[in-house]
Amino acid sequence: MDKKIISILLTTFITIILSSLIICIGLFNVVKEERTVTVRGLSEREVYADLVIWPLKFITGSNNLSSLQEDIIYKTKVVTDFLKEYSLTEDDFTVLAPDITDYSVDPYINRSSIPYNFLAKTTVLIRTSKVELVKKAQSDSLVLAGRGIAVSHDYDSKITYEFTKLNEIKPEMIAEATKNARKVAEQFAHDSNSKVGKIKKASQGLFSIEDAAQGLEEKKNIRVVTSVEYSLK
Repeated sequence: MDKKIISILLTTFITIILSSLIICIGLFNVVKEERTVTVRGLSEREVYADLVIWPLKFITGSNNLSSLQEDIIYKTKVVTDFLKEYSLTEDDFTVLAPDITDYSVDPYINRSSIPYNFLAKTTVLIRTSKVELVKKAQSDSLVLAGRGIAVSHDYDSKITYEFTKLNEIKPEMIAEATKNARKVAEQFAHDSNSKVGKIKKASQGLFSIEDAAQGLEEKKNIRVVTSVEYSLK
Protein backbone atom coordinates (compact mmCIF):
# COMPACT_ATOMS: atom_id res chain seq x y z
CA MET A 1 0.00 0.00 0.00
CA ASP A 2 1.25 3.45 -0.85
CA LYS A 3 2.84 5.27 2.10
CA LYS A 4 0.82 8.39 1.33
CA ILE A 5 -2.45 6.49 1.61
CA ILE A 6 -1.31 4.85 4.85
CA SER A 7 -0.45 8.28 6.25
CA ILE A 8 -3.88 9.65 5.33
CA LEU A 9 -5.66 6.66 6.89
CA LEU A 10 -3.58 6.95 10.05
CA THR A 11 -4.29 10.66 10.32
CA THR A 12 -8.00 10.05 9.82
CA PHE A 13 -7.99 7.32 12.47
CA ILE A 14 -6.23 9.54 15.00
CA THR A 15 -8.63 12.38 14.24
CA ILE A 16 -11.62 10.10 14.87
CA ILE A 17 -10.15 8.89 18.16
CA LEU A 18 -9.47 12.44 19.36
CA SER A 19 -12.94 13.62 18.31
CA SER A 20 -14.53 10.74 20.18
CA LEU A 21 -12.56 11.58 23.31
CA ILE A 22 -13.58 15.23 23.10
CA ILE A 23 -17.25 14.28 22.67
CA CYS A 24 -17.09 11.87 25.62
CA ILE A 25 -15.52 14.51 27.86
CA GLY A 26 -18.16 17.02 26.79
CA LEU A 27 -21.01 14.61 27.45
CA PHE A 28 -19.53 13.77 30.83
CA ASN A 29 -19.50 17.45 31.78
CA VAL A 30 -23.08 17.94 30.55
CA VAL A 31 -24.35 14.97 32.53
CA LYS A 32 -22.47 16.22 35.57
CA GLU A 33 -24.05 19.67 35.26
CA GLU A 34 -27.57 18.26 34.83
CA ARG A 35 -27.87 16.77 38.31
CA THR A 36 -31.19 17.98 39.74
CA VAL A 37 -33.67 17.35 42.52
CA THR A 38 -37.42 18.00 42.45
CA VAL A 39 -39.15 18.77 45.75
CA ARG A 40 -42.47 20.12 47.01
CA GLY A 41 -43.17 22.89 49.46
CA LEU A 42 -46.39 23.47 51.42
CA SER A 43 -47.94 26.65 52.77
CA GLU A 44 -51.08 26.70 54.93
CA ARG A 45 -53.12 29.50 56.48
CA GLU A 46 -56.24 29.64 58.62
CA VAL A 47 -58.34 32.71 57.92
CA TYR A 48 -61.78 34.02 58.79
CA ALA A 49 -64.45 34.38 56.12
CA ASP A 50 -65.09 37.97 55.08
CA LEU A 51 -68.42 37.39 53.32
CA VAL A 52 -71.56 35.62 54.51
CA ILE A 53 -74.60 34.69 52.41
CA TRP A 54 -77.86 33.59 54.01
CA PRO A 55 -81.05 33.06 51.98
CA LEU A 56 -83.59 33.42 54.77
CA LYS A 57 -86.76 31.75 53.45
CA PHE A 58 -90.27 31.29 54.75
CA ILE A 59 -93.53 30.01 53.27
CA THR A 60 -96.93 31.69 53.43
CA GLY A 61 -100.23 30.05 52.49
CA SER A 62 -103.73 31.37 51.77
CA ASN A 63 -106.85 30.66 49.75
CA ASN A 64 -107.10 34.26 48.68
CA LEU A 65 -104.46 36.24 46.78
CA SER A 66 -105.26 39.52 48.49
CA SER A 67 -104.84 38.07 51.95
CA LEU A 68 -101.73 36.25 50.76
CA GLN A 69 -100.24 39.56 49.66
CA GLU A 70 -100.99 41.17 53.01
CA ASP A 71 -99.48 38.22 54.86
CA ILE A 72 -96.29 38.33 52.76
CA ILE A 73 -95.86 42.06 53.37
CA TYR A 74 -96.46 41.67 57.11
CA LYS A 75 -94.12 38.70 57.58
CA THR A 76 -91.42 40.25 55.45
CA LYS A 77 -91.45 43.29 57.72
CA VAL A 78 -91.22 41.04 60.77
CA VAL A 79 -88.16 39.36 59.27
CA THR A 80 -86.42 42.60 58.26
CA ASP A 81 -87.14 44.14 61.68
CA PHE A 82 -85.59 41.04 63.25
CA LEU A 83 -82.44 41.49 61.15
CA LYS A 84 -82.22 45.15 62.11
CA GLU A 85 -82.14 44.08 65.75
CA TYR A 86 -78.70 42.62 64.92
CA SER A 87 -77.43 45.89 63.40
CA LEU A 88 -78.03 44.69 59.84
CA THR A 89 -79.23 47.42 57.49
CA GLU A 90 -80.96 47.45 54.13
CA ASP A 91 -77.50 47.52 52.55
CA ASP A 92 -76.92 44.05 53.98
CA PHE A 93 -80.05 42.30 52.68
CA THR A 94 -82.46 42.26 49.75
CA VAL A 95 -86.09 41.14 49.67
CA LEU A 96 -86.62 39.02 46.57
CA ALA A 97 -89.92 38.74 44.75
CA PRO A 98 -91.98 35.88 46.24
CA ASP A 99 -92.43 32.65 44.29
CA ILE A 100 -96.19 31.97 44.29
CA THR A 101 -97.65 28.58 43.35
CA ASP A 102 -101.31 28.38 42.34
CA TYR A 103 -102.60 24.93 43.24
CA SER A 104 -106.19 25.83 42.36
CA VAL A 105 -105.49 25.34 38.64
CA ASP A 106 -103.56 22.08 38.98
CA PRO A 107 -105.90 19.21 37.96
CA TYR A 108 -103.49 16.58 39.27
CA ILE A 109 -103.08 17.90 42.80
CA ASN A 110 -104.55 16.04 45.74
CA ARG A 111 -106.74 18.70 47.35
CA SER A 112 -106.81 16.93 50.68
CA SER A 113 -103.03 17.19 50.97
CA ILE A 114 -102.88 20.93 50.20
CA PRO A 115 -104.68 23.14 52.77
CA TYR A 116 -104.20 26.31 50.67
CA ASN A 117 -104.85 27.22 47.07
CA PHE A 118 -101.83 29.52 47.05
CA LEU A 119 -98.38 29.05 48.56
CA ALA A 120 -95.74 31.77 48.47
CA LYS A 121 -92.02 31.20 49.12
CA THR A 122 -90.39 34.43 50.17
CA THR A 123 -86.63 34.97 50.38
CA VAL A 124 -84.78 37.70 52.21
CA LEU A 125 -81.25 37.39 50.85
CA ILE A 126 -78.58 38.49 53.31
CA ARG A 127 -75.19 39.14 51.73
CA THR A 128 -72.73 41.13 53.81
CA SER A 129 -69.29 41.30 55.36
CA LYS A 130 -70.83 41.40 58.85
CA VAL A 131 -70.11 37.73 59.41
CA GLU A 132 -70.45 37.55 63.19
CA LEU A 133 -73.70 39.53 63.24
CA VAL A 134 -75.34 37.25 60.66
CA LYS A 135 -74.08 34.14 62.45
CA LYS A 136 -75.68 35.36 65.67
CA ALA A 137 -78.96 36.23 63.92
CA GLN A 138 -79.06 32.82 62.25
CA SER A 139 -78.47 31.01 65.52
CA ASP A 140 -81.33 33.03 67.08
CA SER A 141 -83.73 32.54 64.14
CA LEU A 142 -86.01 30.39 66.31
CA VAL A 143 -87.18 33.71 67.76
CA LEU A 144 -89.08 34.22 64.51
CA ALA A 145 -91.18 31.13 65.23
CA GLY A 146 -92.58 32.98 68.22
CA ARG A 147 -93.51 35.78 65.85
CA GLY A 148 -95.45 33.50 63.53
CA ILE A 149 -92.73 32.73 60.98
CA ALA A 150 -91.22 29.30 60.36
CA VAL A 151 -87.80 29.82 58.81
CA SER A 152 -86.78 27.14 56.32
CA HIS A 153 -83.63 25.17 57.09
CA ASP A 154 -83.36 23.11 53.92
CA TYR A 155 -80.34 22.93 51.60
CA ASP A 156 -81.40 26.00 49.60
CA SER A 157 -81.54 28.02 52.82
CA LYS A 158 -78.07 27.02 53.96
CA ILE A 159 -75.84 29.81 55.23
CA THR A 160 -72.46 29.97 53.48
CA TYR A 161 -69.21 31.70 54.36
CA GLU A 162 -66.64 32.82 51.81
CA PHE A 163 -63.12 34.25 51.82
CA THR A 164 -62.68 36.80 49.04
CA LYS A 165 -59.17 38.15 49.69
CA LEU A 166 -57.14 35.23 48.35
CA ASN A 167 -55.22 37.42 45.89
CA GLU A 168 -53.91 39.49 48.79
CA ILE A 169 -52.18 36.54 50.47
CA LYS A 170 -51.22 34.53 47.37
CA PRO A 171 -47.71 36.06 46.87
CA GLU A 172 -46.75 35.55 50.51
CA MET A 173 -48.00 31.96 50.56
CA ILE A 174 -46.22 31.08 47.31
CA ALA A 175 -42.99 32.56 48.71
CA GLU A 176 -43.42 30.52 51.89
CA ALA A 177 -44.10 27.31 49.94
CA THR A 178 -41.01 27.91 47.78
CA LYS A 179 -38.92 28.56 50.89
CA ASN A 180 -40.12 25.30 52.43
CA ALA A 181 -39.33 23.48 49.19
CA ARG A 182 -35.76 24.79 49.31
CA LYS A 183 -35.37 23.50 52.88
CA VAL A 184 -36.31 20.03 51.66
CA ALA A 185 -33.87 20.34 48.75
CA GLU A 186 -31.07 21.46 51.09
CA GLN A 187 -31.65 18.45 53.32
CA PHE A 188 -31.55 16.16 50.28
CA ALA A 189 -28.35 17.84 49.07
CA HIS A 190 -26.76 17.50 52.51
CA ASP A 191 -27.52 13.78 52.57
CA SER A 192 -25.95 13.34 49.12
CA ASN A 193 -22.89 15.56 49.74
CA SER A 194 -24.14 18.14 47.27
CA LYS A 195 -25.16 21.79 47.26
CA VAL A 196 -28.42 23.28 46.06
CA GLY A 197 -28.12 25.48 42.99
CA LYS A 198 -30.58 27.64 41.10
CA ILE A 199 -34.21 26.87 40.34
CA LYS A 200 -34.51 25.14 36.98
CA LYS A 201 -38.28 24.73 36.90
CA ALA A 202 -41.15 25.55 39.23
CA SER A 203 -44.88 24.96 39.10
CA GLN A 204 -47.54 26.35 41.40
CA GLY A 205 -50.30 24.04 42.57
CA LEU A 206 -53.92 25.09 42.91
CA PHE A 207 -55.00 26.97 46.00
CA SER A 208 -57.61 25.07 48.01
CA ILE A 209 -60.05 26.67 50.45
CA GLU A 210 -61.86 24.36 52.85
CA ASP A 211 -63.86 24.73 56.04
CA ALA A 212 -61.62 24.44 59.09
CA ALA A 213 -64.07 22.01 60.69
CA GLN A 214 -67.74 21.09 60.77
CA GLY A 215 -69.52 23.76 62.77
CA LEU A 216 -66.71 26.24 62.12
CA GLU A 217 -67.56 27.05 58.51
CA GLU A 218 -66.67 30.71 59.07
CA LYS A 219 -63.03 29.63 59.47
CA LYS A 220 -61.24 28.58 56.30
CA ASN A 221 -58.10 26.54 55.80
CA ILE A 222 -56.12 27.65 52.74
CA ARG A 223 -53.24 25.59 51.34
CA VAL A 224 -51.02 25.51 48.29
CA VAL A 225 -48.24 23.14 47.22
CA THR A 226 -45.46 24.21 44.87
CA SER A 227 -43.19 21.84 42.95
CA VAL A 228 -39.65 23.11 42.39
CA GLU A 229 -36.72 21.58 40.50
CA TYR A 230 -33.26 22.66 41.71
CA SER A 231 -29.88 22.00 40.15
CA LEU A 232 -27.33 20.24 42.33
CA LYS A 233 -23.66 21.09 42.45
